[in-house]
Formats: sequence, structure tokens, C-alpha cells
Amino acid sequence: MKGILFILFILILNGCAPQYQVVQQLEVNMYHLYNPRTGEIKIILTEENLKEDAYVKLKHIRIIAEIEK
Repeated sequence: MKGILFILFILILNGCAPQYQVVQQLEVNMYHLYNPRTGEIKIILTEENLKEDAYVKLKHIRIIAEIEK
């Protein structure tokens, strides 16, 4: 019983982090991200290559800088 509760707890915590959709690559290593749940838009610089239309969690990628609008 405790094992099942622990697994559910981990799954809930993993799903709570906001996911952003990669809308487009603006420049080299600069990406436009959109959160469909909250409508929030972010523009970030990262060393990682992200694919358009993929969903990413910000805590899973290394962000160099966030560009302010």
C-alpha cells in the first residue's frame, strides 16, 4: 500500500511542473516557448537543441538567460 502511494506521489509531482511548447527557434539557441495551460510566453537562451512543437519542462533544460519582453 505504501509503495502504491509513493508511486502516485511521484507521478503527481512530476506532472505538476509546467510544460512549455517550443513554438519556434528565433535565432541560434534562442527559443520561443508557450505554456498552453496558463498562456505564458517565454523567450530563452539555452545550449540545448530543442525541437519545434515538442513539450519541455524548464527544470529539465539548462537555461542561459531569459529574454524580457
